[in-house]
Amino acid sequence: MTRTHGVRLAPRDALHVFTSEANPEDPPAVMLSFYVFDTEQDANPVRTNAEAVAWFLDRLERTPALRRRLHRVPADLDYPYWVEADVDPEHHIRFTRVGHTSRSELHRRLASMKEDPLDLTRPPWEVHVLTDISGVDDLPAASTIVALRIHHSLTDGLGAAEIARALFDDPGAKPVGAEALSSVPGVVRAASALPFKFARMVPAVLAALRARKALTTLTAAGTITPPAPCRPRTRFDTGGSGPRQFGRVRMDLRDVRAVARSTGTSVNDVILSVVSGGLHSYLEHHGEIPPASLAAIVPRSTRGKSGVEAGKTRAANEVTLMYVDLHTDHDDPLERLRLVRESSNLEKQRVAHPETAATTAPIDASPAVDLKVSIRRARNRKPESSGDVVALANTAVTNVPRGRVEGLRFGDSPVVEALGTPMLSRTSALVHSVTSLGNTLNLTFLVSVSSMPDPEDYERRLASAFEDLYRAGAPAGDQVDSRGCSPSGTMWHRPPRASGYLEE
Repeated sequence: MTRTHGVRLAPRDALHVFTSEANPEDPPAVMLSFYVFDTEQDANPVRTNAEAVAWFLDRLERTPALRRRLHRVPADLDYPYWVEADVDPEHHIRFTRVGHTSRSELHRRLASMKEDPLDLTRPPWEVHVLTDISGVDDLPAASTIVALRIHHSLTDGLGAAEIARALFDDPGAKPVGAEALSSVPGVVRAASALPFKFARMVPAVLAALRARKALTTLTAAGTITPPAPCRPRTRFDTGGSGPRQFGRVRMDLRDVRAVARSTGTSVNDVILSVVSGGLHSYLEHHGEIPPASLAAIVPRSTRGKSGVEAGKTRAANEVTLMYVDLHTDHDDPLERLRLVRESSNLEKQRVAHPETAATTAPIDASPAVDLKVSIRRARNRKPESSGDVVALANTAVTNVPRGRVEGLRFGDSPVVEALGTPMLSRTSALVHSVTSLGNTLNLTFLVSVSSMPDPEDYERRLASAFEDLYRAGAPAGDQVDSRGCSPSGTMWHRPPRASGYLEE
């Protein structure tokens, strides 16, 4: 009998499969990113479905991860494996000619792509090509948007960015999914290995218990500072109802870096402070300022920061979560930025501590059947947030740089910017994503319509928060001139241009 060969999922990748199965009512574990191409700048854009299909099929050799589907071991006695699979272009590549549209209608279309799950019996990805877009003032007069949907078990945000660069002809893109294959176990081999796997989990569990005890000691000594366990409840902490809405604020990355340099902070600190200012302004406008500060979940990449033990599969998802205080209870933009920087540094120190990493070691050593049971138990015993507080954070802010703009193309059309979308949460109605490509940085968000019926107003408040921070924090040589422009050309005296929103 011919053996099946594939790449075994690491436990942290399988989490996205098992958790979705245990919580089918939760939003799907789908990463979604958009790349905008200017079709006015070339003579040969991709204009038909056949051309789009040919483009992507020709480049699948550069993206091994997109040519695989999940193969389940019976009864999940072992983790699933990625196995080679055919790609059906009718299932994976969607082509739509949009034509003249409005910004709000385009945003509704983009937001709706986040809601649908992916079929895990096929390679779990889709490409949506939206062509002939016109009438949207903050896009090129003639543009194409390519949306890339990838299941989170396949890779993380950085991996998805590498896949996109390969699909859009970057010769330096690193292949994702090029791991060596191994034979997929059958029922007998998988079952016979379980006692050994459970025995190997014992040292990891004991190490985690020692690590938790050590963390208690380190916290008491002030060596590390844990995040506050509770935050005040807001309108965004109910999960919301109705469809999601999409919004974005475009910034010049050079302006953001100028503020970061002059204040001794980072680009991420600046953006977190902008989100803080936008939240404060929006909630204040609605008379809903909470009594204490809000916080954000901030994923942090652990790539290259930890080794892989012999015999273990390297996880495609290498991230840890920080819970950063946004200091929304401070009005001064520079003071808020300083405090956000301090809170961010404390969280970086906490998650980088060896004892913190050791507390999650049982996940990496857990057999598949044990991990599935643990997920179900966690769901059953997890208390829903109630009363006036919620656990740990109120929103999320992800940041995935997309790299250089040079060399990326679709047909002969050059890329002009990238937009990201964060992972959706059942409990948080508002989530943010930061995406930089070249000198353009986009701060985007998804929000339920019941929690925020006016996303354009929130866009303007985020843009105003950046304007306030730029005016207060940018060095004198970078300050706005008499025309209301920064050196990079951002028009601060025209909030619609600053936010990327124009009245329709």
